[in-house]
Amino acid sequence: MVTEKTIKQLIDKNGEPKITITLPTHKVGSDRQQNPIRFKNLLAKAGEALTAKGLKDHNVDDFLKPAKALLGESLYWSEMGHGMAIYITADHFEVFKLPYEADEMVYIQDHFLVTPLLPMVSTAGSFVILAISLERTRLLRCTRSAVEDITPEDIPAAINDWLEEKPEQQIQFHTGSNDGDSAVYFGHGNTGEEHKEIVEEYLKDVHKSVAPVIKKLRDPLILSGLQKNVGLYRKTEQHIRKLDQIIDHNPDDLSDAQLRDKGWEIIREHFLNNLYDSLEKYRNSASDRVSNDPSEIIPAAVMGKAGAIFIAKNAIKWGKYDEETHKVLYRNKPGDGDVELMNWLSIKGLETGSNVYVLPRQDMPVSADVAALFRY
Repeated sequence: MVTEKTIKQLIDKNGEPKITITLPTHKVGSDRQQNPIRFKNLLAKAGEALTAKGLKDHNVDDFLKPAKALLGESLYWSEMGHGMAIYITADHFEVFKLPYEADEMVYIQDHFLVTPLLPMVSTAGSFVILAISLERTRLLRCTRSAVEDITPEDIPAAINDWLEEKPEQQIQFHTGSNDGDSAVYFGHGNTGEEHKEIVEEYLKDVHKSVAPVIKKLRDPLILSGLQKNVGLYRKTEQHIRKLDQIIDHNPDDLSDAQLRDKGWEIIREHFLNNLYDSLEKYRNSASDRVSNDPSEIIPAAVMGKAGAIFIAKNAIKWGKYDEETHKVLYRNKPGDGDVELMNWLSIKGLETGSNVYVLPRQDMPVSADVAALFRY
């Protein structure tokens, strides 16, 4: 899971130059084949830029070798999100799959481009819901506005199907039964104490199937289900980062979208209180305590005046900050020494103790690329 700690570790990485590559990716269909081709083209662009900066060809090849090796991993490209962010230095290589689209860009500077990751710690982070049911167990990966069914193919989705494949469990299931009915059936009303062991064994197999997926994603996990079933599942799971609060509802009665909405309410309560408090303070503060002027916000962030900074997702401004005059110089397109200012502002804000949020434009407190709430 991407956290503010993840962002700060990238900011603190040693080594120059630092390369950031971002691109949108396709999850399914014929367009998915374009993902490694697009990445290869961006690597070529990065190589040209490094050569232009004076690196020898063999040094460029060494620099990009870990990234190029990724092109040969077909399994990796079969499991895509909606975007990618890749971070490279001479001794560091890290890739993040994003649950939202990213603009196509090669950024080479003395710092990384961290704004593509910041939505993950604002309102666009992903979370996982395990909907525990004896009739239809589902694993869903969600963001605030999207939901995807990622239920593994080998999961025992329903206990009746599982029983049909487990003759040893059928014997245990029918032990003590005097009705002479040899059919396998485990319905809503048949989850009493005498069959608790059956449910536990079923949920152990569910956990074996979903645990590798959940651990690989590293997203926070929310359990959904009736209290008795969730309680039995908690006895089986281990080493998974889950929230204590559950969606206490029979998931069979809820659509994927309804589960996502209920999960979002929990995520918002646990992780986003500071964001919504800051948005409320912005809307209620006097005019001298807020601003949507980047020429005012950037110097304020450098001097530690900004308490909260809000940046619209995909907002880009090129230029540089003059530390002697505290003036911001803007460019229509990047020139020598220019940086992406919204990213640079994010880094300076985090370094001086600001809360930095990258939000969908409709969630910004004002209709602007950037806004800030000042401490004084």
